[in-house]
Amino acid sequence: MQGYSAMVGELDRQRTELERIRKALSQLTSRATSHDRLVAVTVDARGLAVDITIEPAALRRYRADQLSTLLTTLIAEADTALRARSAEVLSAATDLRIDYADARLDGEVSDDES
Repeated sequence: MQGYSAMVGELDRQRTELERIRKALSQLTSRATSHDRLVAVTVDARGLAVDITIEPAALRRYRADQLSTLLTTLIAEADTALRARSAEVLSAATDLRIDYADARLDGEVSDDES
């Protein structure tokens, strides 16, 4: 029974760790800013733009098509950075190896013992 208790304890630990990782991933955001600091975007964990900051000077500096391209580029940059951070968080989960051998009984149970 000690083997079973240890296995259940390990599964509980892994479940808790996976929940922590899921929560950390869902709360990630990433921000990218233009070189001139006039435009910035923030994306959420799903890669969706959740904040766009455009300084008034950007409206004088960029034509509409340039601003559109800049925004698209910044969103892509923020999303790329977010994916890298997600990979870092997930790499911490590599020690959550589940070994199905742990689920077997320590000794064989014969039919006449059951």
